[in-house]
Amino acid sequence: MDADHDRHVKKPKKARATSARVPRQALPLRQRQRLIDASITALHLYGPTGTTVARVVAIAKLSPGIVRFYFRSKAAMLVASLQFLATEFEERVVAPVVALREHPALALQRLVELYLDPEIASPRKVAVWYAFWGEASARQEYLAICGQKDANFAALVHDLIERMIVSSGRRHLDSEAVALGLIGVLEMLWQGFAFEDEANIDRALARRRCMAYLRSVFPREFSALEGDAGAVTRGTHGDPDEERDRVFRGAWQFAGHDQDVPDSGDFASLDLVATRALVVRDAEGMVRAFRNACRGVPHALVTERRGHFADGRIACAVHGLCYGLDGRSLPPRAGAGLLELDVHRSRGLIFVRSPTAVRRWPEPNLAGLDDAGDCRPGPDAAEWSVTVAADWKIVVRTLLDARLPGTTLDVGWRQFLWPNLLVEQGPGVLAIVQVLPAGPGCSRVQHFGYEARAADPQMRVRSGYASDLSRTRLERELALAASTQQGETDPDYRADSSVTPSPAVAGFLRMLLDSEY
Repeated sequence: MDADHDRHVKKPKKARATSARVPRQALPLRQRQRLIDASITALHLYGPTGTTVARVVAIAKLSPGIVRFYFRSKAAMLVASLQFLATEFEERVVAPVVALREHPALALQRLVELYLDPEIASPRKVAVWYAFWGEASARQEYLAICGQKDANFAALVHDLIERMIVSSGRRHLDSEAVALGLIGVLEMLWQGFAFEDEANIDRALARRRCMAYLRSVFPREFSALEGDAGAVTRGTHGDPDEERDRVFRGAWQFAGHDQDVPDSGDFASLDLVATRALVVRDAEGMVRAFRNACRGVPHALVTERRGHFADGRIACAVHGLCYGLDGRSLPPRAGAGLLELDVHRSRGLIFVRSPTAVRRWPEPNLAGLDDAGDCRPGPDAAEWSVTVAADWKIVVRTLLDARLPGTTLDVGWRQFLWPNLLVEQGPGVLAIVQVLPAGPGCSRVQHFGYEARAADPQMRVRSGYASDLSRTRLERELALAASTQQGETDPDYRADSSVTPSPAVAGFLRMLLDSEY
């Protein structure tokens, strides 16, 4: 069987994703995953009964003998496909929601967002779940793999609803009935997805329907607060998808420093609002940026923050695809290269944005910033990220409000760059804070620290001290933002009209309104 396997499997060309060589074991993993992906497609098209080995290998573009190399039978291959989907659901939906269990309203909002995410609830994947459940011959396999997982998911929803009932004081509500109602709404939406093309699915409407159900049960906790100018910064205002498209898609986002990619072949990667960015210095020394996504399936090509492509190739270890430092596919194929992002460089900083945005925001104004080109990445402690239980607009407003004269020891000042960047610079130190929306009422705050390359040891000690002070102060401000988010859920709260926002906050609010938010 090994000889037959060797004859039919095309040997991959040498490729490196980083300075480390791709392990020889990666090929079997890639082929097995190709069979699973092809099985999911075949199950979507033909159902368990109509899915045959011939159809699967035709979709996967592999030989029939390969199936027996990885799976004992067709049934084992189909079961592996369901197990793959079940594991994906656990990791990408259940785990993030469990992490927010102490904040039940936020956890339920996150649950709705993730449950209806196009990568989880695609027509192709949803059809597989219902194919196994719907056919009597496959139902036992479904129960064996997913029975306990379904029970655990129902228990999680019930636990969150019980927490909502306790925190809201609505003890007359039946937690089991409310939880069953939410699961029913989600299931009905999934069933609709299974019979639609992606282009015909209105996911924003689906999310609104789920949130309307929760709001009908817990009106105070899930109310959409509107009516005053400050409402544009509240976490429950606006549709997250529309916000990403209107505000962030055409905005410049920080993606690194020139010294993150000093030499040809160096790369830096960073997760942004609507995309993952991969910044590369090509063979000619030009800084380029691409979507950090394989063209076969949109998983991240690299997961390291920084690294080096030693052989001048960007390789996908899963699908065997390969790209040059200029983003072109290797070997060249029309329309198969990496998707490029716009790049703007100023004062040593690198910014990227989508080239297809309808509305494009102006380049960042760094007039007040000294040239940061002679810097290098600071110590590991200077680069970190944290999730905050507050909408990104509340976080930005809090950070702008907290910038009072004389409160930043050893750090020069804070400059705001639309829509979500704050820059601080002092003697020998540069710090950048980027606030990213991570879902309804939730943000991800990224902090990046750089130090002067020529800094003497004493300056580095002072810079490290300033960095520690900056983090302590920032964590205090983020806690304030989370507290503000929680307070905004009170429908009876009214801001004192005599309290006017600071000039920085007022400018931020004007830009939000100008964006037709």
